[in-house]
Amino acid sequence: MNDYINIFLKDMFSIVDRLIDDSIIDNLFDKSIISVDYFSKSKQGDISTNLLIVLRKSLINKNFTLDDNLQQKFNNLNYIKKIDIAKAGFINIIFQEEFIIDKLTEVIKEGNNYGQNDLGKKKRINVEFVSANPTGPIHIAHIRGAVYGDVLANILEKNGYKVIREYYVNDSGSQITTLGNSLYKRYEQLHGKQIKLVEGEYPGKYLINIAKNISYKDKEKWLSEKKDKRNIYFRNYAVKEILNSIKNDLKDIDINFDKFSFETVIVKGNKILEVINILNKKNLLYEGALKKPKGDNLGDWKPRNQMLFRSSKFNDDSDRPLKKSSGEWTYFANDIAYHYDKITRNFHQLINVWGADHIGYIKRMQSMVDILSNKKFFLDIRICQIIRLLKNGKIVKMSKRDGNFVTLKEVFNQVGKDPLRYYMISTKNETSIDFDINKVIEKNNDNQVFYCQYAFARASSVINKAVKINEFKEFKKQFINFDKYSISKYEREIILKIISWPYILIQSVILKQPHKITNYIE
Repeated sequence: MNDYINIFLKDMFSIVDRLIDDSIIDNLFDKSIISVDYFSKSKQGDISTNLLIVLRKSLINKNFTLDDNLQQKFNNLNYIKKIDIAKAGFINIIFQEEFIIDKLTEVIKEGNNYGQNDLGKKKRINVEFVSANPTGPIHIAHIRGAVYGDVLANILEKNGYKVIREYYVNDSGSQITTLGNSLYKRYEQLHGKQIKLVEGEYPGKYLINIAKNISYKDKEKWLSEKKDKRNIYFRNYAVKEILNSIKNDLKDIDINFDKFSFETVIVKGNKILEVINILNKKNLLYEGALKKPKGDNLGDWKPRNQMLFRSSKFNDDSDRPLKKSSGEWTYFANDIAYHYDKITRNFHQLINVWGADHIGYIKRMQSMVDILSNKKFFLDIRICQIIRLLKNGKIVKMSKRDGNFVTLKEVFNQVGKDPLRYYMISTKNETSIDFDINKVIEKNNDNQVFYCQYAFARASSVINKAVKINEFKEFKKQFINFDKYSISKYEREIILKIISWPYILIQSVILKQPHKITNYIE
């Protein structure tokens, strides 16, 4: 890590280690409470730290002159020009001009590759995101996880990881059966039959268009076909068409996948039987009945013997069924089989990006993956909180069950790709956000996207004009003659921000927080 912030941090932690070794500071001192400010306008130096404040609390010998000792040690670092200790105890550091310009030289040499590193050492990481059920178009609730997952994958690649972007298609189960039935009813409607959609079926108009395609191609053929054959056809046709629609909508915002995994294929591959065998050997399965769920009005509830996983041994609030009393595998069982399939593909780590409605599912899935992989913390689950869509100052209310939702395509057509991607990662993924369409499309300085794009355009204009001036025609060659002592305090601020980019990039991947990059850009 050759960026100036990591260089400073490494030397600062070495100073702390020496103080601990010399029994000046308590050996239980927690380095994580040390903060370094390299961005805020309120800092008094090129970089500021609370080091002295937090070390004072862990000082063993209260008579030791810690202030003088730290000042001396920092002054011994050849890249530090000046150190100032404020009354409150913050240490303000000014760097040597040579040190700053040396780092700026790396920017000029590396160009667009500046900051790219080999932190990941080509380790293979699977990032599974979106994975929306193929029961309807991708909509506003999916967009945040889609963009977060894609940007996280980009950041991982920039830090030297080999990334596989994956989409898991839930193409079996009762929802898909209901989807096929809903599509067939729309097909019947096109051929003059009266239909009634019952509760739980899909009323969205998108199925009418798919039904029209079938009707155009097959005419009245399916009205007289056997029910079993017809059900399979309409179910498969619906999944195929909706999945293609999802793929195309995601491509509009530059999101593509390396692999689509299908639940039907996982089930046919009998991966779940391999999982059951492993869990049995570890004595983690048993036949039993769960307690009655609390708070639900379940007058007809009866205890049923099922195959249960001892999930409560792994911090889950209860054991979880893998097989229903009817003999069918549960959704959880199929999901385990899918994750086991990923484990067998030899990744260094699995990352899942889920919506906030899946929070209760995290512990049981992470514990299961740890058991099956024999690795701790192998599955990293990232949660994206909800989005509230606003238009004309009002919340746009949505209900998928009523067929009333705002699709990705609709939002894309109104605001475009760049604002959509930018706003979806402009805040921490665990924080809820309001996406105000009116504000996003405004072209003024209150719109972060426009502000940043305008700044980029202005900077590009300066560069394009500069290369026409003789002194700048061979800028890279002539930079060696630059008078490093001529930079103003404003130029110094800009340079420090530019050369902090490698640190920002590393932090964004270590913490898996893409919003650090949008904050940096602003």
